Amino acid sequence: MPKEPELICQIFRQFGHVRTFDRGELIPHGGSEGLVFLLQQGVVTFGYYDRSIRHQVFDVVLPGRTVGDLESLDGSTYPIIARCIRPVRSLAVGREVWVDRLRSSVDIMQAYAQSANCKHRCTMEGMICNYTLPLEERLRKFFHALITAHYSIKEEGWNPCPVALTVTEVSRIVACNRSWVSRSISSWIASGLAKKDGRMLLISSRLFFRSEHDSDPAGGA
Repeated sequence: MPKEPELICQIFRQFGHVRTFDRGELIPHGGSEGLVFLLQQGVVTFGYYDRSIRHQVFDVVLPGRTVGDLESLDGSTYPIIARCIRPVRSLAVGREVWVDRLRSSVDIMQAYAQSANCKHRCTMEGMICNYTLPLEERLRKFFHALITAHYSIKEEGWNPCPVALTVTEVSRIVACNRSWVSRSISSWIASGLAKKDGRMLLISSRLFFRSEHDSDPAGGA
């Protein structure tokens, strides 16, 4: 998911105030008094509890992206949980300011519409991957998306995972059992496709570029 356009970031820099959240804390969003947040640091997941009371994750929000922007357009509330899985520093603006600034310029509204459409598409791609692909392919696509959100993947060599996630966190994101994720990553390490440096996971470019004839090895999800 790409970062918010500069025109959108300017709204938060001009009108926003700093809000911080601890790891595990929920970010309040939606409703007539809801705030909109631009993440500067940290990681947030969007999720929900299924019928078995299991927490399911369908989106990951990284710095430079917003929380609460869509529902603040009409003051709606949604049964979606925005959970901080790392300590978060953000800039927050009120709903009235947010809506007023979007309406103030055709350029700003167009930039936001394009960003919202892109975020929706990325979320749908992630959910389709989780429901249709085998585990190893889901993992590969997730790490590809996570790395490319921060920098371009090297054609050769090692690519540090920019966010240190636990096996449990990854398992919730790719919708599978924790032990399966652990075994899959261990298999990559045994095959020389990944390695650990302290808590950091480094992934070999060979995992993403398995064949020179494969023009889009990770599908861009």
